[in-house]
Amino acid sequence: MSVGKLGRAPLVAICTAALAAVYGAGYVATEPYAHRASPGSPPASPQRHVGEGKRGTASARYRDGVYRGSGSDQIGTIGVEVTIAGGRIAKVVITRCDTHYPQSDIDPALPDEVIKAQSANIRFVSGATLSSFAFALAVQQALDEAKNPDSAGGGA
Repeated sequence: MSVGKLGRAPLVAICTAALAAVYGAGYVATEPYAHRASPGSPPASPQRHVGEGKRGTASARYRDGVYRGSGSDQIGTIGVEVTIAGGRIAKVVITRCDTHYPQSDIDPALPDEVIKAQSANIRFVSGATLSSFAFALAVQQALDEAKNPDSAGGGA
């Protein structure tokens, strides 16, 4: 194949522009999720909220009780129940898993991650990224219901 009179410069410029466009589109599509840990990355260090960890200085971050959430994506829906005890996440149970993959791909790994992180900001399971995302959405929905409006860190 002949490059022609102009040489390779136009071809290189077109390829560079195409790569830049793909990179830019990927950035625009994923930027809203930039605060989330990417699959396989270590979890973000827990953020301390005003009064958290100091007894008697502020209300608990979450109200005690059992809260339900649901998260959906392209491959199905996951439902959870999050139990709050003493203002902390004490238990997470997957109550529904209508995905293409078995619940065993994410359970008990993801519920344990939520309890450890005390938030929905968790590491995703490799090979079950979409299920992990739906699970995190479900947990966040439950935690939004559980937020204590009187706590100093409740709006974070």
